[in-house]
Amino acid sequence: MLESRSLNTFYQMMKLQPVQQAWFIDKLNLTGHQFQYDVEKINNFLVDSGLSPIQISTDRILIPQEVIDFWKEKGAGFEASQFSFDPEERVIVILLYTFIRREPISNFHFQQILGISKNTVSADVKRVNQFCIDFRVELRYTREHGYHLKGLEEDKRNLMLKSISLLNVKSHAYEKLTFIFHQQQLENKFDYYQEILRDFEQQYEITFIEERMDEFIYLLQMVHVRQQQEKRVLIYPDTVSYLEKKEAYLIANLIQQRLGYTTESEELAFLTIQLLGISQGEMTPARTDALLGITEQIVESFERYALIQFHNRDKAIETLYLHFKPAYYRMLYKIPITNVLLTEIKKEHQDLFIVVTEVLKPVEEMLNIKIPEDEIGFLTLHFGGLLKQNSEIPVKVFNAIIVCPNGISSSLMLENQLKSLFPEFQWTSSLSSYDFQRLDEAEYDLVFSTVLLKTTKPLYVIRPIMSRLERKELVQAVKGRTLQQHYQSPTSDELLKIIRQYADIKQPDLLKKALQQVLYQSDHLNKGRNQPVLKDLLVEGNIQFVDQVVDWKEAVKIVAEPLLLNDSITPQYIDVMIENVETTGPYIIIGEKVAIPHARPEFGVKKLGMTLLKLQKPTHLLNDEANEVEIFICLAAIDNQTHLKALAQLTTLLSDPVKLKLLKEAEVKQDILDLVEEFSVQ
Repeated sequence: MLESRSLNTFYQMMKLQPVQQAWFIDKLNLTGHQFQYDVEKINNFLVDSGLSPIQISTDRILIPQEVIDFWKEKGAGFEASQFSFDPEERVIVILLYTFIRREPISNFHFQQILGISKNTVSADVKRVNQFCIDFRVELRYTREHGYHLKGLEEDKRNLMLKSISLLNVKSHAYEKLTFIFHQQQLENKFDYYQEILRDFEQQYEITFIEERMDEFIYLLQMVHVRQQQEKRVLIYPDTVSYLEKKEAYLIANLIQQRLGYTTESEELAFLTIQLLGISQGEMTPARTDALLGITEQIVESFERYALIQFHNRDKAIETLYLHFKPAYYRMLYKIPITNVLLTEIKKEHQDLFIVVTEVLKPVEEMLNIKIPEDEIGFLTLHFGGLLKQNSEIPVKVFNAIIVCPNGISSSLMLENQLKSLFPEFQWTSSLSSYDFQRLDEAEYDLVFSTVLLKTTKPLYVIRPIMSRLERKELVQAVKGRTLQQHYQSPTSDELLKIIRQYADIKQPDLLKKALQQVLYQSDHLNKGRNQPVLKDLLVEGNIQFVDQVVDWKEAVKIVAEPLLLNDSITPQYIDVMIENVETTGPYIIIGEKVAIPHARPEFGVKKLGMTLLKLQKPTHLLNDEANEVEIFICLAAIDNQTHLKALAQLTTLLSDPVKLKLLKEAEVKQDILDLVEEFSVQ
């Protein structure tokens, strides 16, 4: 049995089929000694299997054709037999294996395919049923049917899609899924199904989200097994009638015909839902498209809650529509996805995540659902990318390409990070790995990707969300490669390679972080302004109590007065805030009797500031009784991001009915300061 690293080296060698040893070693971040060790282990396995060994000649890797043929035939089965599934993966394997079962399954079957004991199987079955609760499905056992899934067919299929999405983000996902098919004497026809979907994608000028399409292909193969067993979904006739009018319904029908499976209306409706959830929106949607209207409302709400205004609002709506259209159908029909970046998004963009969550509440009410955090995370990435877009067009030098199979939002965030790091490059918008492999290498100089790719050009494999140190290290490496700086200090990976040659590293990840801290602790790159918390802005001198005002305009002037006196704004800012309400309407009302007047930074903002005015007798915006306001909170933002932390904390406060009631009942400044302190987490 190959060790984990040797197995991965063999896997990458078969996947990329490299010729140059130095290039391959660099891409896998191995030392020469480690590579030699892995090749020795791989060759021992090949010889034991009756195959010729891999040859290393000077800087060339010579892979015998019989080894490549062996991998094509048995690679997936070999892969799966070489590693053990972790507990989370065992839950997924049990579910998928049971879903496509062709005969009764016993405890012994699970023991055999997973290599575990009878007691471990029993414990795993309990964990499976815990995982199934949210999908209203249960794994049961009877003497007659063995282990089987109990529940509605649609719920079972959604559960399988969630399982596939969880497994798809794991290493060697293709091999593991192929292993599951093989255990039921089924062939993984991924490439064939993908070819058919690509044909229809081109024929009907649609664009599938690569990662979502991969998951759909695995699900579709499993659904076809169920259809052969006469297992059918039940979908309301009204829903079927609605879906029949979609172009995706026609495509679903053609897919089924081409693959030779049922074209019953309910089954086509189910596949239509899946296709709608993996297809990007059009670049220029029709004005009659209802989803375009919802997208416009989301952008408008985001501007209102984030207290910013997009310079190119139409572009913001257009790019959001591309992501939101498939997300809308996933949310509407409860199609599950897995956002592998969610933890990092909530950590790196916590404040923006809170704001986006608030923005999406009307959509939740409209669909009568709770929007999954996985979807909110992707939309947070999207808005984060929009906020960071640079309107300036600098001089370009190198042609750089971005490859990101994770969809529009991840791509947009990554694209904006890279453009801000390297504004001098000529950038090509994010490509899927499928489109990249069809590209002529003469069309680009550098590649930035979230996955390992086969190319002779400089390739930088990065994460969709890079830390400050990772950004610094990337700049160092790229600038050195492109000779944009005379001296290039070593990267942490390069130092690790040297250290490995002379020492045994027990905790490489911790050592790498320590090296990064030493190398880049003085990092000034992309160092944004410090984000103050709510209590830093809403200080005692910025809080006012007034019995009543002549009208709403006077209220705006009064709430802004402390900012005017401390030179945070100019008189123009007050005039523009009032003008905005007169021309745009009462958009500044963001909660029950709460309004936040604001304007663009260029209209007189000198310093970041926030003030609060509480009226004893409410006033009415535009003199309309429907627009009653008793609390005005004025914000002077210096850019699109510095105020977000304080704003997120304010949003959390205002979203809490109990705390909002206390705010409205406050009689002295200290009452408000106590609330502000409670929500001001550093």
